[in-house]
Amino acid sequence: MKHAAVSTSVRLPAGADEILNKLVEGMHTTRAKFIRDAIIEKIEDALDIKSIDEVLARKEKTYSMEQVKRELGLED
Repeated sequence: MKHAAVSTSVRLPAGADEILNKLVEGMHTTRAKFIRDAIIEKIEDALDIKSIDEVLARKEKTYSMEQVKRELGLED
């Protein structure tokens, strides 16, 4: 099921508006897309951190990348 887009407003600190305009102009994107992408990225990061915290709270054995490579014989 596709969800309808929701509109919201954001108050930026003084000076941030001008910086944002220059930034998006140089990136050839729109303010709305830049802000939307930044919010989605922040949400995804927060969910990733929450998942990591939940796994770590279970105190299961973990392995470093080096340990996994060594175990699988993939060392350089």
